[in-house]
Amino acid sequence: MTYFRAVAKLAIAILCLAIPALAHADTILTLDGNFAAPDYTFYSYTDSAGNSHGNIPISPYITNLNGGGYNNASALTFCYDYASDTPVGTALSGSVELVGSFTGAAYTEIMESTFLVNELMTDGGLSVSLATRGAISFAIWELMNPTSNTSFSTFPSNPDSLSYEAQAASAVSSGAWTVADANLYPTWVPVDPAYQRFAVVDLTPEPSTLVLTALGLLGLAVVGNRRKVFARIKTPSN
Repeated sequence: MTYFRAVAKLAIAILCLAIPALAHADTILTLDGNFAAPDYTFYSYTDSAGNSHGNIPISPYITNLNGGGYNNASALTFCYDYASDTPVGTALSGSVELVGSFTGAAYTEIMESTFLVNELMTDGGLSVSLATRGAISFAIWELMNPTSNTSFSTFPSNPDSLSYEAQAASAVSSGAWTVADANLYPTWVPVDPAYQRFAVVDLTPEPSTLVLTALGLLGLAVVGNRRKVFARIKTPSN
């Protein structure tokens, strides 16, 4: 009995330590400071109106996260705001939010955008072809445009992005892409709204993830110990 009480106390203590990590408040985001290839990939396209656009840095971006449960964590991020500015190599304050933190149009936009983030990451992330990365980046920018602080009245649509936007809308409306799926790619929201919002792809385990793993192993250990005790009880004496 003393053993199980000790295990319970340990589990409670670990969960208390994990709570701050789950909140992701006060998270410092820093984009890679080398604004050149190969760290950044640049893309050109002709929009639906026939206008040419060139040398646009497209997602995903190499990023570092600190605070709010992240400890010098390596991440990839996907930009949500096409015309907003985010200086590279500069530590910026914000918070990492799950999709349930958003309402109205922003909620739908993020649901659809995370579907596309997942599609690109599943296809290979940074190794995906320039054409595909560009098309998905612009699909995300167009989807997020209505709630952007620097929104366009008429977004410079990329014709190659339209099929991706349709796929995202279908996946969300049909329920094939769920809130649980979207929460795999939380949103970094800057304290200063002049900067961009980003979807976060965490490349290193967070403390909360490690804690849950440890608790799972701890649970298995408890079950294993109880089985040994029961086995000893059931073993007939000689």
